[in-house]
Amino acid sequence: MDAAAIYHESKKHVPRKRHQRGSIQEKSGAFYVVYRTTVDGERKQVWHLLCEKDRTTGHGSRSAPAVRELAEDHMRQINGSDGAPASDLTVVKFWDDTFLPFIEEKDANGNFINFKPSTVQGYKQVWNKNLKPHFGEMTLREYRTHHGSIFLTHLAKTYGPYTLKNIKNLASALFTHAINVGKIDSNPWHDCKVLGKQLPKGVTGYYSLEEIENIISALVDCVECQLIMALAYFFGLRRGEIQGLQWGDVDADWLHIRRNKVNGVVVTLKGKKKEKDFPLIKPVKVLLLLWRAKCPKSDGGWVFEKNLQNTARLRIIPVLDKADLTWKGFHAGRRGLGTIMKEITGSSTAGRDLLGHTDEVVTQEHYEAVLQQSVVAPLRLLEAKVGK
Repeated sequence: MDAAAIYHESKKHVPRKRHQRGSIQEKSGAFYVVYRTTVDGERKQVWHLLCEKDRTTGHGSRSAPAVRELAEDHMRQINGSDGAPASDLTVVKFWDDTFLPFIEEKDANGNFINFKPSTVQGYKQVWNKNLKPHFGEMTLREYRTHHGSIFLTHLAKTYGPYTLKNIKNLASALFTHAINVGKIDSNPWHDCKVLGKQLPKGVTGYYSLEEIENIISALVDCVECQLIMALAYFFGLRRGEIQGLQWGDVDADWLHIRRNKVNGVVVTLKGKKKEKDFPLIKPVKVLLLLWRAKCPKSDGGWVFEKNLQNTARLRIIPVLDKADLTWKGFHAGRRGLGTIMKEITGSSTAGRDLLGHTDEVVTQEHYEAVLQQSVVAPLRLLEAKVGK
């Protein structure tokens, strides 16, 4: 480039860097700083939540020093130390373009690579219901820890601890992924927490031995349904483990758990011991023999061809409603097994091994109101306790 061209190039108009102070506004009992930024190539107005109006915390008015400090801190991030706008990449766009394709990535056979199908489904539900509306048009770089804490504190008024944990875990995973692909330098969700009291943990439903016997009796006209409920209670099988049973997993004296089938897709088993073997006690063995005699594909294939959720909705629940019995879901069988094992043996060890937990704390907290020889004796005790 010659001297004239260099001179001409230097005279070209260079757009002035935008430096905004923002305007503090009050809306619906909260304070926002309002400014404009470029989102996907377009200039848009952004209302950024600073805090809820609360005189006890110094956030009583728009002119309060604590409120102004939050606004100034946020605008410094927007303007950047050199006066240039921060990254325009919104959290929602990062989800759509990067994180969602990552969690939905599949191999040549159509199987998810990075997560189980149930995990992907759960992530998408949490995102669409809770996180997407929350993030709105905020960018990755402007999001701060106090945004997440205010959000969780608000949700804690209606959601239990387990749901809040799922929401926080997904948000944190999203920002951690952004760090690892070079979009941001730190995870604002790392220190997010609920400010104040939370709702108590909900009481989880479980079937007592009397309830499960009444349920199996009420389902007398459907041996398939009886067997499903017996497997859920007496062996504490998860719905996916029941759905994943094949006739090749059944021999004369043992039932072998080798796979998990969720939404029609075979995935790995959960728990510290992936594969489990159960001695066939009479309450289960008799029903297995009856169903095998009726099942059209008893020589191979799946023990239960139909989707268990549909079976419950169309065949189990209507019968229980008519018999004035309560449907508490498949997982209530696992909780019932943990409870009855504690009652029979006086400890949580058998329940821990049967349910495949890493330690007895999980069993004690959620499933009480060396699977082989270590659980044979407790199952025999349970067998003796069951009525004819």
